[in-house]
Amino acid sequence: DAEKQFVQQSDQQLMNDVTEALIEKTEFDLPKEFLQKWIRTVGEKPLTEEEAKEEYQNSEKGLRYQLIEGKIVKENDIQVDFEALKAFAKDKIKEQMAQFGQMDPSDKELDDIAARILSNQDEVKRLSEQLVNEKLLNFYKDNMKFDEKEVTYDEFVKEIYE
Repeated sequence: DAEKQFVQQSDQQLMNDVTEALIEKTEFDLPKEFLQKWIRTVGEKPLTEEEAKEEYQNSEKGLRYQLIEGKIVKENDIQVDFEALKAFAKDKIKEQMAQFGQMDPSDKELDDIAARILSNQDEVKRLSEQLVNEKLLNFYKDNMKFDEKEVTYDEFVKEIYE
């Protein structure tokens, strides 16, 4: 469904823009020297001082956002419990099944597939991250001011893919 794809793409763009704005506007110091020393020793093989500096520069933005995100999640009690995760997994399963023409899977089918998926810790982690991101996006939409603008299809495509 094209409209659903556009909503997903605009939500992703919004999340990217909010992330950049939060990183840019939230000022705090990181223990740079400590982190560079840690980076030098934490990998499979030790890095040189220059390699550690470069790695730090490459990962500083992501680290900043992780800390900001963690604080937002904690201060606003954004949580994922097992029931919410199971419901989220079942929704994702339904979406995938619909893509293959299975429009009305039974609750038992969904429960069985969800149970298999949620028995895999990597999948639990991946789905939990997706659900937290979805909750964060909704939190941002509800609590931040945005300038909305209507665009044509061509303008939308141009803005999203630039």
